Amino acid sequence: MEAVIYTKEKLRDKCAEWQKVLRLQDWDIKTSIERERDMKIANCNGVITINEEHRSATIRILDPLDYSPDEPYPQDMEKTLVHELLHIHLIPMTKDYEGHLAVAEEQAINMMTSGYIELARRGGETKNEKDSDLR
Repeated sequence: MEAVIYTKEKLRDKCAEWQKVLRLQDWDIKTSIERERDMKIANCNGVITINEEHRSATIRILDPLDYSPDEPYPQDMEKTLVHELLHIHLIPMTKDYEGHLAVAEEQAINMMTSGYIELARRGGETKNEKDSDLR
Protein backbone atom coordinates (compact mmCIF):
# COMPACT_ATOMS: atom_id res chain seq x y z
CA MET A 1 0.00 0.00 0.00
CA GLU A 2 1.34 3.40 -0.99
CA ALA A 3 0.87 6.73 0.71
CA VAL A 4 -1.79 9.04 -0.73
CA ILE A 5 -0.61 12.61 -0.24
CA TYR A 6 -2.31 15.68 -1.71
CA THR A 7 -1.55 19.34 -2.15
CA LYS A 8 -4.06 21.82 -0.72
CA GLU A 9 -5.59 22.25 -4.17
CA LYS A 10 -5.88 18.50 -4.85
CA LEU A 11 -7.41 17.97 -1.40
CA ARG A 12 -10.03 20.64 -2.19
CA ASP A 13 -10.78 18.96 -5.54
CA LYS A 14 -11.09 15.53 -3.91
CA CYS A 15 -13.42 16.99 -1.30
CA ALA A 16 -15.72 18.29 -4.05
CA GLU A 17 -15.68 14.85 -5.75
CA TRP A 18 -16.54 13.02 -2.53
CA GLN A 19 -19.21 15.56 -1.62
CA LYS A 20 -21.02 14.48 -4.81
CA VAL A 21 -20.58 10.78 -4.09
CA LEU A 22 -21.77 11.18 -0.49
CA ARG A 23 -24.59 13.59 -1.42
CA LEU A 24 -23.11 16.51 0.52
CA GLN A 25 -23.03 19.06 -2.33
CA ASP A 26 -25.29 21.43 -0.37
CA TRP A 27 -22.67 21.73 2.38
CA ASP A 28 -19.96 24.39 2.39
CA ILE A 29 -16.86 22.39 3.31
CA LYS A 30 -13.40 23.89 3.67
CA THR A 31 -10.29 21.71 3.77
CA SER A 32 -6.77 22.35 4.96
CA ILE A 33 -3.54 20.52 5.66
CA GLU A 34 -2.35 21.30 9.17
CA ARG A 35 0.66 20.61 11.32
CA GLU A 36 -0.01 18.38 14.32
CA ARG A 37 0.56 21.25 16.75
CA ASP A 38 -2.35 23.13 15.12
CA MET A 39 -4.83 20.23 15.17
CA LYS A 40 -7.57 20.39 17.78
CA ILE A 41 -7.06 16.75 18.78
CA ALA A 42 -3.72 15.07 19.37
CA ASN A 43 -2.71 11.85 17.61
CA CYS A 44 -5.23 11.99 14.77
CA ASN A 45 -5.04 12.01 10.99
CA GLY A 46 -7.96 14.38 10.55
CA VAL A 47 -10.46 16.53 12.41
CA ILE A 48 -13.83 17.89 11.35
CA THR A 49 -15.69 20.83 12.85
CA ILE A 50 -19.36 20.84 11.87
CA ASN A 51 -21.91 23.65 11.98
CA GLU A 52 -25.24 21.91 11.38
CA GLU A 53 -27.28 25.11 11.32
CA HIS A 54 -25.24 26.64 8.50
CA ARG A 55 -24.55 23.30 6.78
CA SER A 56 -20.85 24.04 6.83
CA ALA A 57 -17.77 22.19 7.99
CA THR A 58 -14.01 22.50 8.20
CA ILE A 59 -11.80 19.46 7.70
CA ARG A 60 -8.18 19.54 8.80
CA ILE A 61 -5.88 16.80 7.50
CA LEU A 62 -2.55 16.02 9.16
CA ASP A 63 0.49 17.41 7.32
CA PRO A 64 2.70 14.58 5.98
CA LEU A 65 5.63 16.14 7.84
CA ASP A 66 3.98 15.04 11.09
CA TYR A 67 2.86 11.57 9.97
CA SER A 68 4.92 9.07 11.92
CA PRO A 69 6.96 6.61 9.87
CA ASP A 70 6.26 4.10 12.66
CA GLU A 71 2.55 3.95 11.77
CA PRO A 72 1.48 0.51 10.49
CA TYR A 73 -0.08 2.01 7.34
CA PRO A 74 1.13 4.82 5.10
CA GLN A 75 -0.74 8.13 5.25
CA ASP A 76 -3.85 8.22 3.07
CA MET A 77 -5.34 11.70 2.87
CA GLU A 78 -8.26 10.53 0.72
CA LYS A 79 -9.27 7.93 3.27
CA THR A 80 -9.05 10.49 6.07
CA LEU A 81 -11.10 12.96 4.02
CA VAL A 82 -13.89 10.43 3.38
CA HIS A 83 -13.88 9.40 7.04
CA GLU A 84 -14.36 12.99 8.17
CA LEU A 85 -17.07 13.64 5.55
CA LEU A 86 -19.05 10.63 6.79
CA HIS A 87 -19.25 12.24 10.23
CA ILE A 88 -21.53 14.88 8.68
CA HIS A 89 -24.23 12.30 7.96
CA LEU A 90 -24.09 10.90 11.47
CA ILE A 91 -23.73 14.08 13.53
CA PRO A 92 -27.48 14.59 14.11
CA MET A 93 -27.63 11.17 15.77
CA THR A 94 -24.20 10.92 17.34
CA LYS A 95 -23.03 14.35 18.49
CA ASP A 96 -23.56 13.48 22.15
CA TYR A 97 -21.97 10.03 22.00
CA GLU A 98 -19.25 9.23 24.47
CA GLY A 99 -17.46 6.08 25.57
CA HIS A 100 -18.59 2.86 23.92
CA LEU A 101 -21.00 4.60 21.56
CA ALA A 102 -18.28 6.94 20.29
CA VAL A 103 -16.00 3.95 19.70
CA ALA A 104 -18.80 2.15 17.84
CA GLU A 105 -19.38 5.22 15.66
CA GLU A 106 -15.68 5.46 14.76
CA GLN A 107 -15.55 1.75 13.95
CA ALA A 108 -18.63 2.00 11.71
CA ILE A 109 -17.23 5.04 9.90
CA ASN A 110 -13.88 3.26 9.46
CA MET A 111 -15.62 0.28 7.82
CA MET A 112 -17.77 2.48 5.54
CA THR A 113 -14.70 4.51 4.56
CA SER A 114 -12.73 1.40 3.65
CA GLY A 115 -15.60 0.16 1.49
CA TYR A 116 -16.06 3.45 -0.35
CA ILE A 117 -12.33 3.83 -0.98
CA GLU A 118 -11.96 0.23 -2.15
CA LEU A 119 -14.83 0.63 -4.61
CA ALA A 120 -13.58 3.97 -5.90
CA ARG A 121 -10.02 2.78 -6.42
CA ARG A 122 -10.96 -0.36 -8.27
CA GLY A 123 -13.35 1.49 -10.55
CA GLY A 124 -16.74 0.40 -9.22
CA GLU A 125 -18.57 -2.57 -7.82
CA THR A 126 -17.91 -5.10 -10.58
CA LYS A 127 -14.40 -4.10 -11.66
CA ASN A 128 -11.42 -6.08 -10.44
CA GLU A 129 -13.46 -8.24 -8.06
CA LYS A 130 -10.81 -10.95 -8.04
CA ASP A 131 -8.31 -8.48 -6.50
CA SER A 132 -10.69 -7.27 -3.79
CA ASP A 133 -11.24 -8.40 -0.25
CA LEU A 134 -14.80 -7.02 -0.24
CA ARG A 135 -16.39 -10.31 -1.33
